[in-house]
Amino acid sequence: MNANGIILIHRGVTKLVKQPTAPLTGFAMSMFFLIVYNAGIGGIGSMDAFGSGGYLAFVFPIAIISLAIGSSAGAIQTLQSDMQSGYFKRLYLSPAPRWLLVVSPMFADTLSSLFFTLLLIGIAALFGVGFQFGWLSVLGVMLLSLLWSLTLCGFSAGIMLRTGKHQRAAIVTNIVFPLLFLSTTFLPRELITAQWLLAVSWANPVTYLLEGSRYLLAGTSDAHFFYVAILIFVTTSLVSLAYALLGASKIKA
Repeated sequence: MNANGIILIHRGVTKLVKQPTAPLTGFAMSMFFLIVYNAGIGGIGSMDAFGSGGYLAFVFPIAIISLAIGSSAGAIQTLQSDMQSGYFKRLYLSPAPRWLLVVSPMFADTLSSLFFTLLLIGIAALFGVGFQFGWLSVLGVMLLSLLWSLTLCGFSAGIMLRTGKHQRAAIVTNIVFPLLFLSTTFLPRELITAQWLLAVSWANPVTYLLEGSRYLLAGTSDAHFFYVAILIFVTTSLVSLAYALLGASKIKA
């Protein structure tokens, strides 16, 4: 990577550190869901369906999902600020390629998601959440978090670049949030009695993200959920990245 790329990425990271509202909001949202759901529903964690990890290990993946939903706004805020300030227009006169204008805030946002994911994992470990494969489980959860964060960030950034309005980028969150309630978010599949919900959950990509994480943590799910989750979100992250990069030529500065 040339000097222009390093400078822009450094600027993106520095700007996010100075204005960490989005990642902190995502982290706060994750902790809220984790504490409230465990306190309100955790009493059923002694059931066999939750394994030896209890309800906290079962509900922990929702914290990872919520973190990315909240923190993906970081790149959007940076892009909006650069558009409104005229920063993009000035950079057009420089030798820096346009795709770097998109990649630098996305890189900073994804990096912050990984940092707070690791922090959540540390907090979960302190409260007794197990990792059945040790550090491999940690790396697996981090990988799922990376792919999920990149997926949300790429699609959000792509919409922002094409419309110039951060409100339009919220459509990604508006689509994803209902998927949480159409999955195995709160109860394992064995305890869900509504057949229509079970059917919908099979086609819901969030299900594979949740169950893949649960396989790595308490082992209450099958390995194929993890492998399918990797396949799904490698695909979506690449598509979202391409969507965002193609939007670089459509920047409404």
